[in-house]
Amino acid sequence: FTATAKRSQVILSWSTESEIDNAGFNIYRSDSENGAYTIINDSPIAAKGSATQGAAYEFIDHNVKNGKKYYYKLEDVDVNGLSTFHSPVSATPRFIYGIK
Repeated sequence: FTATAKRSQVILSWSTESEIDNAGFNIYRSDSENGAYTIINDSPIAAKGSATQGAAYEFIDHNVKNGKKYYYKLEDVDVNGLSTFHSPVSATPRFIYGIK
């Protein structure tokens, strides 16, 4: 699970090796690593993989401000409703990338 900062957006990418009973994914965002995280996708991101094959995923967060650091967590949800959260990643979008 990675977060890549761009101009006025953050690109979140992840991949799976296999997906046994996976229903889909949700993305959560926070202003601080240990703060409250809020779901940012409108509906679950549907699983594309299978028990024998994984898949690659991408979600673009356009609702960000340049120069502000954001933290993201990935949740995967199985067909029984059980979820697993993956460690936070962070990114700081910039108007001109490379300027701090």
